[in-house]
Amino acid sequence: MKLTSLPLDTWVVVEPTTADEVKLLSKHKTQCQAEAECVERNKGLRKPRYHALKALAPVAGTLGCAAALQRNH
Repeated sequence: MKLTSLPLDTWVVVEPTTADEVKLLSKHKTQCQAEAECVERNKGLRKPRYHALKALAPVAGTLGCAAALQRNH
């Protein structure tokens, strides 16, 4: 799924797949629920792979690059 296609104003859990796409895993009503799922999914992984985010507005160009989700914790 392209980042520009993510549901707006909804907490989601995603897994980056390419530079500009993610796999949408779930939708949540609250940030707490989304982050709890990420913690559970990332448990035991050397590098976190799953991310919770909320798209507030459509993104353009490289600003919406999934690589931006690849951050060091």
